[in-house]
Amino acid sequence: MSRANLGFIHHNMIPSDAGVANVQVVWRTEDGITNAYGKTVPTDGASGYAVGCIFHHVDGASGSALYINEGTGTSCVFKPIATADLSGSAAGAGPSPLIWDDSKVLQAMLDPTLGFMFFDDFLGQIDATTGDGWTLTQSNSTGTISGLATDQGGVLVCTSAGSGADDSLNAQLKNCLFKPAAGVTIRFEARVNMGDATQQYFLGLAGVSTAILAAGAIEDTVDKCGFFHVAASTDDKISSITSRTSADDATVDVADNADNTYVKLGFVIDGLTSVKFYVNGVLVETGTTAAAIPNAVMCLTLFAGYETAAATMHIDWIRILQEGGRAS
Repeated sequence: MSRANLGFIHHNMIPSDAGVANVQVVWRTEDGITNAYGKTVPTDGASGYAVGCIFHHVDGASGSALYINEGTGTSCVFKPIATADLSGSAAGAGPSPLIWDDSKVLQAMLDPTLGFMFFDDFLGQIDATTGDGWTLTQSNSTGTISGLATDQGGVLVCTSAGSGADDSLNAQLKNCLFKPAAGVTIRFEARVNMGDATQQYFLGLAGVSTAILAAGAIEDTVDKCGFFHVAASTDDKISSITSRTSADDATVDVADNADNTYVKLGFVIDGLTSVKFYVNGVLVETGTTAAAIPNAVMCLTLFAGYETAAATMHIDWIRILQEGGRAS
């Protein structure tokens, strides 16, 4: 029978019976059954299933939908074929599906030529003096970075500490570097809450700067991409920005931001074509102005600054992934 005839037959085949409790055989060879389906996974020790037989569990769920026989032809042992969950749910506390489901997190972990990732759940010690690798710029010598001793899972605290008009903390992790380029995708997401959502904040990636916010406004000399709130912003709102030095594409009030309430803020820089911003896993803004899409090296950047009171930002976790290799 020719390949063309097989293709025609498979395309026009009459569907087999729906899965039932008893195993339905799809394909059998002299080695035994190599492909089967049904509502009940074959019991360990049953015979007749070839080594490597695939069983489709038609009423299974995540983690129990597909099985493989890792036993023998006379004594089967069907084990679920594991799938990797790269995200949780949009509304959950973990990474968001629209940002991460089609990402190459696992590939980048195994092969750094395909990409590289930063992930921190802040479970380790955080030295408030050195910042553990963070470069801290304190206005009026008031800002601090520290860990939180009360919340499980680890939390990084970035605060302006003082309550004066220029009190602030600018924190950059200068060896955590990413560079947008054609063919490169950069994904960023963090779970964060602001002690007072009316104060001044920045969270995202930026070029080296001692004050990503100054005098109540975003500075305009380095590339950046992230979320912010400044003096002129609407209270309890969060805004987004993508910027190539002074050419910026900022959108105000893309989402609500309540005091002491965790929110997930994320974005995807798709080459030099677009930037998509997500809040709690939902797309809230897309920037496509090519001149405003960053094309320089940027590092993880945090800012907390006084507006009417001390600004405190709690970060539960941060994940950043650059796919497409290392841009030169």
